[in-house]
Amino acid sequence: MQVDVGLKEAQDALLGLIIPMNCEPVALDQAFGRILGLDLVAPQSLPPCTQSAVDGYAIHGEDLEPVEDAPDVQGLFVRQVLKAGEEPGAPLAPGETVRVVTGGSVPACASAVIAEEQVRLQGERVFLHYELAPGSNLKKTGEDFQNGEVIARPGTRLTPGLVGVLAAMGQSPVTVYRHPRVAIVSFGRELAPARETPAPGQARDCNGPLLAALVARDGGEVTGVEILGDDDREEDGERLIRLLSQSDLLLTIGGAAQESGDRALPILRQLGTGMLFWGVRIKPGSHSGAGMCDGKPVVALSGNPAACSVGYEVLAAPVLRVFQGLSPSPRRLTAVCTNSFSGRGGSRRFLRGYAVCSEDGWRVLVLPGQKSSMLRSLIDCNALIDLPAGHLPVDAGSEVSLILLGLH
Repeated sequence: MQVDVGLKEAQDALLGLIIPMNCEPVALDQAFGRILGLDLVAPQSLPPCTQSAVDGYAIHGEDLEPVEDAPDVQGLFVRQVLKAGEEPGAPLAPGETVRVVTGGSVPACASAVIAEEQVRLQGERVFLHYELAPGSNLKKTGEDFQNGEVIARPGTRLTPGLVGVLAAMGQSPVTVYRHPRVAIVSFGRELAPARETPAPGQARDCNGPLLAALVARDGGEVTGVEILGDDDREEDGERLIRLLSQSDLLLTIGGAAQESGDRALPILRQLGTGMLFWGVRIKPGSHSGAGMCDGKPVVALSGNPAACSVGYEVLAAPVLRVFQGLSPSPRRLTAVCTNSFSGRGGSRRFLRGYAVCSEDGWRVLVLPGQKSSMLRSLIDCNALIDLPAGHLPVDAGSEVSLILLGLH
Protein backbone atom coordinates (compact mmCIF):
# COMPACT_ATOMS: atom_id res chain seq x y z
CA MET A 1 0.00 0.00 0.00
CA GLN A 2 1.28 3.43 -0.96
CA VAL A 3 1.01 6.15 1.67
CA ASP A 4 0.59 9.91 1.19
CA VAL A 5 0.57 9.82 -2.62
CA GLY A 6 -0.02 12.50 -5.23
CA LEU A 7 -3.47 12.69 -6.79
CA LYS A 8 -2.36 11.41 -10.19
CA GLU A 9 -0.65 8.41 -8.63
CA ALA A 10 -3.80 7.69 -6.62
CA GLN A 11 -6.05 7.98 -9.66
CA ASP A 12 -3.78 5.84 -11.83
CA ALA A 13 -3.57 3.09 -9.20
CA LEU A 14 -7.36 2.97 -8.79
CA LEU A 15 -8.63 3.59 -12.32
CA GLY A 16 -6.24 1.08 -13.84
CA LEU A 17 -8.31 -1.66 -12.18
CA ILE A 18 -11.77 -0.45 -13.25
CA ILE A 19 -13.58 -1.93 -16.26
CA PRO A 20 -16.89 -0.71 -17.74
CA MET A 21 -20.20 -2.20 -16.68
CA ASN A 22 -22.13 -4.61 -18.87
CA CYS A 23 -24.80 -3.12 -21.10
CA GLU A 24 -28.55 -3.56 -20.81
CA PRO A 25 -31.62 -2.65 -22.88
CA VAL A 26 -33.91 0.06 -21.52
CA ALA A 27 -37.19 1.42 -22.79
CA LEU A 28 -36.98 4.72 -24.63
CA ASP A 29 -38.91 6.58 -21.94
CA GLN A 30 -36.23 5.51 -19.44
CA ALA A 31 -33.23 6.29 -21.66
CA PHE A 32 -32.70 10.00 -20.98
CA GLY A 33 -29.39 10.63 -19.26
CA ARG A 34 -28.12 7.08 -19.76
CA ILE A 35 -24.86 6.33 -21.56
CA LEU A 36 -25.07 4.62 -24.94
CA GLY A 37 -23.39 1.22 -24.99
CA LEU A 38 -23.37 0.43 -28.72
CA ASP A 39 -23.14 2.32 -32.00
CA LEU A 40 -26.50 3.87 -32.79
CA VAL A 41 -27.12 3.26 -36.50
CA ALA A 42 -30.06 4.72 -38.42
CA PRO A 43 -32.31 1.80 -39.46
CA GLN A 44 -33.93 3.95 -42.14
CA SER A 45 -33.58 7.29 -43.84
CA LEU A 46 -35.22 10.27 -42.20
CA PRO A 47 -37.45 11.52 -43.70
CA PRO A 48 -38.24 8.13 -45.26
CA CYS A 49 -39.68 9.83 -48.35
CA THR A 50 -39.91 13.36 -49.74
CA GLN A 51 -42.31 15.36 -47.59
CA SER A 52 -43.84 18.79 -47.50
CA ALA A 53 -42.52 21.31 -44.99
CA VAL A 54 -45.74 23.39 -45.10
CA ASP A 55 -49.46 23.11 -45.74
CA GLY A 56 -49.76 24.02 -49.39
CA TYR A 57 -49.72 22.85 -52.99
CA ALA A 58 -47.22 20.60 -54.77
CA ILE A 59 -45.93 22.13 -58.01
CA HIS A 60 -44.46 20.35 -61.06
CA GLY A 61 -41.03 21.51 -62.21
CA GLU A 62 -42.36 22.89 -65.52
CA ASP A 63 -44.81 25.12 -63.65
CA LEU A 64 -42.04 26.74 -61.63
CA GLU A 65 -40.81 28.69 -64.65
CA PRO A 66 -42.67 31.92 -65.43
CA VAL A 67 -44.92 31.35 -68.47
CA GLU A 68 -46.79 34.07 -70.40
CA ASP A 69 -50.37 34.29 -69.14
CA ALA A 70 -50.07 30.97 -67.24
CA PRO A 71 -50.61 29.84 -64.63
CA ASP A 72 -51.69 33.35 -63.56
CA VAL A 73 -54.49 33.27 -66.11
CA GLN A 74 -55.30 29.56 -66.33
CA GLY A 75 -54.16 28.43 -62.87
CA LEU A 76 -53.22 24.89 -61.86
CA PHE A 77 -55.88 22.21 -61.63
CA VAL A 78 -56.25 20.79 -58.12
CA ARG A 79 -56.19 17.06 -58.85
CA GLN A 80 -56.27 15.82 -55.26
CA VAL A 81 -56.63 17.14 -51.71
CA LEU A 82 -54.64 15.04 -49.27
CA LYS A 83 -55.42 14.77 -45.57
CA ALA A 84 -52.89 13.87 -42.87
CA GLY A 85 -51.75 10.29 -43.32
CA GLU A 86 -53.01 9.95 -46.91
CA GLU A 87 -50.66 9.08 -49.79
CA PRO A 88 -50.69 10.73 -53.22
CA GLY A 89 -51.62 8.65 -56.24
CA ALA A 90 -50.09 9.08 -59.68
CA PRO A 91 -47.07 11.31 -60.36
CA LEU A 92 -47.77 15.01 -60.73
CA ALA A 93 -48.23 16.23 -64.32
CA PRO A 94 -47.60 19.75 -65.64
CA GLY A 95 -50.59 22.03 -65.16
CA GLU A 96 -51.93 20.26 -62.09
CA THR A 97 -51.34 20.41 -58.35
CA VAL A 98 -52.05 18.36 -55.24
CA ARG A 99 -52.97 19.86 -51.88
CA VAL A 100 -50.50 18.50 -49.27
CA VAL A 101 -50.04 18.87 -45.52
CA THR A 102 -46.99 19.55 -43.35
CA GLY A 103 -44.97 16.34 -42.97
CA GLY A 104 -47.08 14.55 -45.55
CA SER A 105 -45.82 12.81 -48.68
CA VAL A 106 -45.74 14.74 -51.95
CA PRO A 107 -46.48 13.18 -55.35
CA ALA A 108 -43.65 12.06 -57.61
CA CYS A 109 -42.41 14.75 -60.03
CA ALA A 110 -43.24 17.53 -57.56
CA SER A 111 -40.34 20.02 -57.53
CA ALA A 112 -41.59 22.39 -54.84
CA VAL A 113 -44.47 23.19 -52.52
CA ILE A 114 -46.00 26.63 -52.22
CA ALA A 115 -47.59 27.62 -48.92
CA GLU A 116 -51.36 27.89 -49.06
CA GLU A 117 -51.30 31.52 -47.89
CA GLN A 118 -49.22 32.42 -50.95
CA VAL A 119 -51.76 31.32 -53.58
CA ARG A 120 -55.26 32.24 -54.68
CA LEU A 121 -57.72 29.38 -54.76
CA GLN A 122 -60.65 29.75 -57.15
CA GLY A 123 -62.88 26.73 -57.57
CA GLU A 124 -60.68 23.77 -58.54
CA ARG A 125 -57.77 25.92 -59.63
CA VAL A 126 -54.82 27.48 -57.82
CA PHE A 127 -53.25 30.69 -59.06
CA LEU A 128 -49.59 31.54 -58.40
CA HIS A 129 -48.38 35.12 -58.31
CA TYR A 130 -44.58 34.75 -58.38
CA GLU A 131 -41.80 32.43 -59.41
CA LEU A 132 -40.96 29.56 -57.04
CA ALA A 133 -37.45 28.12 -56.68
CA PRO A 134 -36.96 24.33 -57.15
CA GLY A 135 -36.88 22.48 -53.81
CA SER A 136 -38.82 25.15 -51.94
CA ASN A 137 -40.62 23.81 -48.85
CA LEU A 138 -39.57 20.20 -49.50
CA LYS A 139 -37.97 17.81 -47.01
CA LYS A 140 -35.96 15.47 -49.21
CA THR A 141 -35.60 11.76 -48.48
CA GLY A 142 -32.74 11.23 -46.03
CA GLU A 143 -31.84 14.90 -45.73
CA ASP A 144 -31.81 14.55 -41.92
CA PHE A 145 -30.33 11.05 -41.60
CA GLN A 146 -29.33 8.43 -44.14
CA ASN A 147 -30.14 4.75 -43.73
CA GLY A 148 -27.10 3.07 -42.11
CA GLU A 149 -25.58 6.32 -40.86
CA VAL A 150 -23.90 6.18 -37.43
CA ILE A 151 -25.80 8.72 -35.34
CA ALA A 152 -23.99 8.29 -32.01
CA ARG A 153 -21.09 6.28 -30.63
CA PRO A 154 -20.77 4.37 -27.34
CA GLY A 155 -20.13 6.73 -24.45
CA THR A 156 -22.67 9.28 -25.72
CA ARG A 157 -25.05 10.57 -23.08
CA LEU A 158 -28.65 10.40 -24.27
CA THR A 159 -29.94 13.95 -24.52
CA PRO A 160 -33.59 14.91 -25.07
CA GLY A 161 -32.72 15.54 -28.73
CA LEU A 162 -31.20 12.09 -29.15
CA VAL A 163 -34.24 10.54 -27.47
CA GLY A 164 -36.37 12.37 -30.05
CA VAL A 165 -34.28 10.95 -32.91
CA LEU A 166 -34.63 7.43 -31.49
CA ALA A 167 -38.40 7.90 -31.24
CA ALA A 168 -38.61 9.06 -34.85
CA MET A 169 -36.80 5.90 -35.94
CA GLY A 170 -38.72 3.54 -33.70
CA GLN A 171 -35.59 2.59 -31.76
CA SER A 172 -36.73 1.09 -28.47
CA PRO A 173 -35.33 -0.46 -26.36
CA VAL A 174 -31.94 1.25 -26.33
CA THR A 175 -28.68 -0.45 -25.31
CA VAL A 176 -26.98 1.50 -22.52
CA TYR A 177 -24.41 0.87 -19.81
CA ARG A 178 -25.86 -0.48 -16.62
CA HIS A 179 -26.16 1.93 -13.71
CA PRO A 180 -23.23 1.35 -11.31
CA ARG A 181 -24.56 0.32 -7.90
CA VAL A 182 -23.01 2.22 -4.99
CA ALA A 183 -23.17 1.56 -1.25
CA ILE A 184 -22.38 4.39 1.20
CA VAL A 185 -21.27 3.84 4.78
CA SER A 186 -20.46 6.45 7.43
CA PHE A 187 -18.28 5.50 10.42
CA GLY A 188 -18.99 7.23 13.73
CA ARG A 189 -20.91 6.53 16.93
CA GLU A 190 -21.51 10.29 17.08
CA LEU A 191 -23.70 10.16 13.97
CA ALA A 192 -27.48 9.93 13.77
CA PRO A 193 -29.52 9.40 10.59
CA ALA A 194 -30.56 12.68 8.99
CA ARG A 195 -34.25 11.93 9.57
CA GLU A 196 -33.78 11.50 13.33
CA THR A 197 -33.23 13.92 16.19
CA PRO A 198 -29.63 13.55 17.42
CA ALA A 199 -29.01 12.51 20.99
CA PRO A 200 -26.74 14.72 23.11
CA GLY A 201 -23.24 14.56 21.68
CA GLN A 202 -24.48 13.39 18.28
CA ALA A 203 -24.84 15.14 14.92
CA ARG A 204 -26.96 14.27 11.90
CA ASP A 205 -25.19 12.40 9.10
CA CYS A 206 -25.06 14.89 6.22
CA ASN A 207 -22.32 13.15 4.25
CA GLY A 208 -24.34 10.04 3.43
CA PRO A 209 -27.19 11.95 1.76
CA LEU A 210 -24.63 14.31 0.15
CA LEU A 211 -22.80 11.41 -1.51
CA ALA A 212 -26.09 9.74 -2.47
CA ALA A 213 -27.06 12.89 -4.38
CA LEU A 214 -23.64 13.08 -6.08
CA VAL A 215 -23.82 9.42 -7.07
CA ALA A 216 -27.29 9.95 -8.59
CA ARG A 217 -25.98 12.99 -10.47
CA ASP A 218 -23.23 10.86 -11.96
CA GLY A 219 -25.46 8.05 -13.16
CA GLY A 220 -25.07 5.71 -10.20
CA GLU A 221 -27.72 3.81 -8.28
CA VAL A 222 -27.46 3.97 -4.49
CA THR A 223 -28.04 0.58 -2.86
CA GLY A 224 -27.82 1.79 0.73
CA VAL A 225 -26.78 4.65 3.03
CA GLU A 226 -25.81 3.30 6.44
CA ILE A 227 -24.04 4.32 9.64
CA LEU A 228 -21.67 2.02 11.49
CA GLY A 229 -21.27 3.29 15.02
CA ASP A 230 -21.19 0.45 17.51
CA ASP A 231 -17.48 -0.44 17.36
CA ASP A 232 -18.31 -4.13 16.85
CA ARG A 233 -15.77 -5.01 14.13
CA GLU A 234 -17.26 -8.40 13.41
CA GLU A 235 -20.76 -7.05 12.99
CA ASP A 236 -19.48 -4.03 11.03
CA GLY A 237 -17.53 -6.34 8.75
CA GLU A 238 -20.61 -8.47 8.07
CA ARG A 239 -22.66 -5.38 7.20
CA LEU A 240 -19.94 -4.13 4.86
CA ILE A 241 -19.70 -7.52 3.16
CA ARG A 242 -23.47 -7.53 2.64
CA LEU A 243 -23.44 -4.03 1.19
CA LEU A 244 -20.50 -4.79 -1.07
CA SER A 245 -22.17 -7.95 -2.36
CA GLN A 246 -25.10 -5.80 -3.53
CA SER A 247 -22.93 -3.10 -5.09
CA ASP A 248 -20.20 -2.34 -7.61
CA LEU A 249 -18.54 0.37 -5.51
CA LEU A 250 -18.32 0.93 -1.77
CA LEU A 251 -17.82 4.45 -0.40
CA THR A 252 -16.85 4.84 3.26
CA ILE A 253 -16.93 8.13 5.13
CA GLY A 254 -14.85 9.10 8.14
CA GLY A 255 -12.46 7.17 10.32
CA ALA A 256 -9.72 7.54 7.74
CA ALA A 257 -7.12 9.66 9.54
CA GLN A 258 -5.06 6.67 10.85
CA GLU A 259 -5.23 8.12 14.32
CA SER A 260 -6.32 6.50 17.56
CA GLY A 261 -9.95 5.43 17.32
CA ASP A 262 -10.19 5.70 13.54
CA ARG A 263 -11.77 2.60 12.13
CA ALA A 264 -11.88 2.63 8.35
CA LEU A 265 -8.49 1.09 7.54
CA PRO A 266 -8.61 -1.71 10.16
CA ILE A 267 -12.12 -2.78 9.11
CA LEU A 268 -11.28 -2.70 5.40
CA ARG A 269 -8.18 -4.79 6.02
CA GLN A 270 -10.24 -7.19 8.11
CA LEU A 271 -12.48 -7.69 5.05
CA GLY A 272 -9.45 -8.66 2.99
CA THR A 273 -9.36 -5.41 1.03
CA GLY A 274 -6.17 -5.02 -0.94
CA MET A 275 -5.33 -1.42 -0.19
CA LEU A 276 -3.85 0.59 -3.05
CA PHE A 277 -3.08 3.84 -1.21
CA TRP A 278 -3.92 5.70 1.99
CA GLY A 279 -3.57 9.47 2.19
CA VAL A 280 -3.53 11.81 -0.82
CA ARG A 281 -1.64 15.08 -1.04
CA ILE A 282 -4.64 17.35 -1.65
CA LYS A 283 -6.62 19.90 0.36
CA PRO A 284 -9.28 19.23 1.39
CA GLY A 285 -9.56 15.45 1.25
CA SER A 286 -6.07 14.34 2.27
CA HIS A 287 -7.55 11.60 4.51
CA SER A 288 -8.70 9.49 1.57
CA GLY A 289 -7.75 6.00 0.46
CA ALA A 290 -8.79 3.20 -1.87
CA GLY A 291 -8.48 -0.52 -2.41
CA MET A 292 -10.10 -3.55 -4.04
CA CYS A 293 -12.25 -6.08 -2.21
CA ASP A 294 -13.55 -9.14 -4.07
CA GLY A 295 -12.71 -7.38 -7.32
CA LYS A 296 -14.74 -4.29 -6.42
CA PRO A 297 -13.36 -0.82 -5.66
CA VAL A 298 -13.61 0.66 -2.18
CA VAL A 299 -13.00 4.39 -1.75
CA ALA A 300 -12.53 5.79 1.76
CA LEU A 301 -13.33 9.49 2.18
CA SER A 302 -12.85 12.10 4.89
CA GLY A 303 -15.61 12.80 7.39
CA ASN A 304 -15.47 16.58 6.91
CA PRO A 305 -18.22 17.53 4.43
CA ALA A 306 -16.18 19.63 1.98
CA ALA A 307 -13.29 17.15 2.14
CA CYS A 308 -15.72 14.29 1.59
CA SER A 309 -17.18 16.05 -1.45
CA VAL A 310 -13.81 16.91 -3.00
CA GLY A 311 -12.50 13.40 -2.38
CA TYR A 312 -15.56 12.02 -4.11
CA GLU A 313 -15.11 14.30 -7.13
CA VAL A 314 -11.45 13.40 -7.73
CA LEU A 315 -11.50 9.70 -6.76
CA ALA A 316 -15.00 8.19 -6.84
CA ALA A 317 -16.59 10.17 -9.69
CA PRO A 318 -13.88 9.05 -12.16
CA VAL A 319 -14.66 5.42 -11.21
CA LEU A 320 -18.33 5.97 -12.03
CA ARG A 321 -17.40 7.49 -15.38
CA VAL A 322 -15.23 4.52 -16.34
CA PHE A 323 -17.99 2.14 -15.21
CA GLN A 324 -20.25 3.83 -17.78
CA GLY A 325 -17.83 3.74 -20.68
CA LEU A 326 -16.75 7.36 -20.31
CA SER A 327 -13.34 8.97 -20.01
CA PRO A 328 -12.36 9.28 -16.35
CA SER A 329 -11.13 12.82 -16.92
CA PRO A 330 -13.65 15.57 -16.17
CA ARG A 331 -14.10 18.59 -18.40
CA ARG A 332 -11.31 21.06 -17.66
CA LEU A 333 -10.99 24.67 -18.82
CA THR A 334 -9.48 28.04 -17.94
CA ALA A 335 -11.60 30.68 -16.23
CA VAL A 336 -11.19 34.15 -14.78
CA CYS A 337 -11.68 34.31 -11.02
CA THR A 338 -14.11 37.09 -10.05
CA ASN A 339 -12.97 37.36 -6.42
CA SER A 340 -9.87 36.57 -4.38
CA PHE A 341 -8.63 33.78 -2.14
CA SER A 342 -5.91 34.57 0.37
CA GLY A 343 -4.61 31.08 1.11
CA ARG A 344 -1.21 30.07 -0.21
CA GLY A 345 1.31 27.22 -0.26
CA GLY A 346 0.94 23.66 0.91
CA SER A 347 -0.57 20.74 -1.00
CA ARG A 348 -2.56 20.90 -4.22
CA ARG A 349 -5.82 22.59 -3.29
CA PHE A 350 -9.35 22.40 -4.69
CA LEU A 351 -11.58 25.40 -4.04
CA ARG A 352 -15.32 25.05 -4.47
CA GLY A 353 -16.55 27.49 -7.10
CA TYR A 354 -19.56 28.62 -9.08
CA ALA A 355 -18.72 28.86 -12.80
CA VAL A 356 -20.66 30.60 -15.55
CA CYS A 357 -19.95 31.19 -19.21
CA SER A 358 -20.41 34.82 -20.28
CA GLU A 359 -19.70 36.85 -23.40
CA ASP A 360 -16.13 37.22 -22.13
CA GLY A 361 -15.64 33.48 -21.59
CA TRP A 362 -15.72 31.39 -18.44
CA ARG A 363 -15.74 33.10 -15.06
CA VAL A 364 -15.72 31.52 -11.61
CA LEU A 365 -16.59 32.75 -8.12
CA VAL A 366 -14.76 31.31 -5.10
CA LEU A 367 -17.70 30.38 -2.90
CA PRO A 368 -17.81 31.37 0.77
CA GLY A 369 -17.15 28.73 3.41
CA GLN A 370 -13.97 27.06 2.12
CA LYS A 371 -13.11 25.29 5.39
CA SER A 372 -13.20 21.51 4.98
CA SER A 373 -15.67 21.26 7.88
CA MET A 374 -18.19 23.65 6.28
CA LEU A 375 -21.16 22.86 4.05
CA ARG A 376 -21.86 26.39 2.78
CA SER A 377 -19.57 26.21 -0.26
CA LEU A 378 -21.30 23.05 -1.50
CA ILE A 379 -24.70 24.66 -2.06
CA ASP A 380 -23.93 26.30 -5.41
CA CYS A 381 -20.76 24.38 -6.25
CA ASN A 382 -20.58 23.33 -9.90
CA ALA A 383 -16.81 23.49 -10.36
CA LEU A 384 -13.51 22.94 -8.58
CA ILE A 385 -10.72 25.50 -8.87
CA ASP A 386 -7.51 23.46 -9.12
CA LEU A 387 -4.57 25.21 -7.48
CA PRO A 388 -1.14 23.53 -7.73
CA ALA A 389 1.01 22.65 -4.74
CA GLY A 390 2.79 25.72 -3.35
CA HIS A 391 0.28 28.06 -5.00
CA LEU A 392 0.16 31.80 -4.38
CA PRO A 393 -2.98 33.65 -3.26
CA VAL A 394 -5.62 34.00 -5.98
CA ASP A 395 -6.32 37.58 -7.04
CA ALA A 396 -9.59 38.75 -8.57
CA GLY A 397 -9.16 38.84 -12.35
CA SER A 398 -6.52 36.11 -12.44
CA GLU A 399 -6.86 32.98 -14.58
CA VAL A 400 -7.36 29.63 -12.86
CA SER A 401 -7.69 26.01 -13.95
CA LEU A 402 -11.26 24.82 -13.58
CA ILE A 403 -12.87 21.37 -13.37
CA LEU A 404 -16.56 21.26 -14.26
CA LEU A 405 -18.45 18.77 -12.12
CA GLY A 406 -20.90 16.10 -13.21
CA LEU A 407 -21.28 14.14 -16.46
CA HIS A 408 -20.96 16.13 -19.68
